[in-house]
Amino acid sequence: MKTIRFVLFILTPLLFFSSINPKKNVLSCREIIGHMLDSVRNIRTQKFDLKSIEHVGEQILIAESFIKINTNPKKIYFKSKLKGIEILWVEAQNKGNARVHSRNIPLINFDLDPFGNVMRKDQHHTIFDLGFSYIAATIANTILKNPQDFDKHFAAAGSVLFNNRDCYQIVISYPEYKYIDYTTKKGETVSSIAHQFNTSDFKIRQKNDLSSYFGTIKEGKKLLIPTPYSNKGIMLIDKKTFIPTSITLYDENGLYESYEFTNIKINRTFMSDKFLSTFKEYGF
Repeated sequence: MKTIRFVLFILTPLLFFSSINPKKNVLSCREIIGHMLDSVRNIRTQKFDLKSIEHVGEQILIAESFIKINTNPKKIYFKSKLKGIEILWVEAQNKGNARVHSRNIPLINFDLDPFGNVMRKDQHHTIFDLGFSYIAATIANTILKNPQDFDKHFAAAGSVLFNNRDCYQIVISYPEYKYIDYTTKKGETVSSIAHQFNTSDFKIRQKNDLSSYFGTIKEGKKLLIPTPYSNKGIMLIDKKTFIPTSITLYDENGLYESYEFTNIKINRTFMSDKFLSTFKEYGF
């Protein structure tokens, strides 16, 4: 998470100072994204409802969940409304494992590795990618790779009303999106390679038949890596808070993933018991 905050800290002022709009009431695309990165960087706590749509194999999986996140120290609470699954993860506790409760097995809680195959099965992301920091950091890293091409890849496309919120609409376009050949080095994992190329961990697994493999990859293995993350997308940013309310991304097969955030509450104080498994509203 320190890397994410560092990227946002470096990129935000570059975007602000590179485009000063003489029309005070009309923000440029650079300014909108700059404000968004700055707003995300200053998030201490967040809670929201999330609707996710993810392309997994031949299926489109839809899920709805409720999420609470404390930034420092890192604390995460996740509840799937439909499946009745609760996940609690707190930094420096439970040996790094997440505490998982399912209403289908109410008398037993499970301690699971957030990066393991059980919690990652049919999931584009880990619980650590929940919230707004991952979105902001992915966009920031993409811009940093080719800052001179910002206007080629990002464009403001007017306003959209989303969940009764007036939002800026940002269109993302990467026609040069492609798969590149990559040979693994000693000690690398799919996650470390995805981080290196600022791309989708899940897509690398799917493209290279590594969907259920989460350990170190053998040195010298040939992989196809998607770069950048997607070829096009649409992001909505709340005009008042400059927090993303929706992002939809596409690849060569069409819709890849879509996330809609509603009932967003930023920088509200959480009582300490809200991240305890003994909290009365949880099923643990």
